Amino acid sequence: MAGRQEAMTQTARQCSLDEVLTSSASESVDRNSTPQSAQPGPVSVNLSEAELAELRWTAGEGSPSMSRHARIVLLRTEGRSLSEIAKVLGIDRATVRRWLLRYQGNRMRGLQHASTGKTRKSRFDEAVHDAIARVAMAAPSEVSESFNHWSLRRLRAHLIRRGIVKDISVEGLRQFLRSLPLPEPYWRRDSEPAAPLSDDVRKGLESLAQTNRPEMARRALIVLARSRGLNEAETATALSVGRSCVRRWLQRFDRHGILGLQTARRPSHPVVFTVDVRAAIARCGRANPRDLGVPLDRWSLRALRSALVRQRIVRNISIQHLRRILGEAGIPLRGAPAPAIDPLPRPAVG
Repeated sequence: MAGRQEAMTQTARQCSLDEVLTSSASESVDRNSTPQSAQPGPVSVNLSEAELAELRWTAGEGSPSMSRHARIVLLRTEGRSLSEIAKVLGIDRATVRRWLLRYQGNRMRGLQHASTGKTRKSRFDEAVHDAIARVAMAAPSEVSESFNHWSLRRLRAHLIRRGIVKDISVEGLRQFLRSLPLPEPYWRRDSEPAAPLSDDVRKGLESLAQTNRPEMARRALIVLARSRGLNEAETATALSVGRSCVRRWLQRFDRHGILGLQTARRPSHPVVFTVDVRAAIARCGRANPRDLGVPLDRWSLRALRSALVRQRIVRNISIQHLRRILGEAGIPLRGAPAPAIDPLPRPAVG
C-alpha cells in the first residue's frame, strides 16, 4: 500500500513538472528511461511587460547569481528548451528546471537564494571575542609567553592551549583582528626594542668587527647595527645580506652572547679508513694477486676491491676511493687489464 501511494505521489509530481516545464520534442527522451511519445514544443512563460522589464533589469544590473537566474527565465520565454538554456549558461539542466519552478511559485523572490538577507550564525560568542581581543592587545610576556612579539600562528596556538577556543583557523583569526587597533611593539618584529649593550660587550663586538675574518666581522656588525636602532631590513640592506641571516645571528647573540657568533662545529663523520686500513690496502696492492688466490698477473681496481672485501680488510669501498688511497701510496692502478687479442691471420697472397 505504501509503495503504491509513493508511486502515485511520484506520478503527480512528474505531471506537475511536465505542465510547467514541457521541453521540445527532441527532449522527450529521458536519460534513464525508454523514449516516449513526442510532446508539444516548449510552453512560453506568460509574463506581463512589468515582469519582463524587471527580469531584464536584474539580468543586466543584478548580482551574478540573480542575473543568471533572471536569464534562465528570459531564455525560457524565448521558447528555448531546458538543454539549450543549460548549454548557453554553462549550468546543469536540473538547475534550470529548479529555478524555473521557483520563479513560477514566487516570481522574483523565488530567484533569491534561501540564505539571502540572513545573517550567518556567529561561531564564537561575545565572551570569546572579548577574550581573544584581550590576549591580542596584551604583550606576550603578560600572558606568560617567552617571546616578545605576536604572530597569527603564535596567537592561535596560545588561544587553543589556554582553552579560549577549541579551534580557529589562521585566516579566521586574521579577519577577526582587522577590527582591533593592535599595538605595534607586540606585532611588528622590527619595532622590538633591542637590549642595551654593556661597555665590555660593545668593545668586544667592535674588536670582532675589525678582525681579518669577514664572517665574524659581519656578524659583529649585525649586532652593532641592531643596537643602534636599525631594523632587520635596514641592517640586511646595509650589509648586503638576507633578513634571515640577520635574524639568525641576532637570535644566536641573544641566546649565547658573543660566543653565539662563533660558527658551531658540525659533528664529523667517523673515520672509516684508518691509517692501519690504508696500510693494509697498500700492502695488498703491492702483493702478487696469485698470493691472495686471484688468478691474475697484475691487479685491477675491481679485482683488488673484491679481494679486500673477501679478506675482510674493508666492508666496502668505492673504486674512486680505492684509486685515491693507492695513488697516495704510490701504487697507480688502472681499470681491469685488457684481454689479449690474437692477431687476425693475414690472407694468403698469390
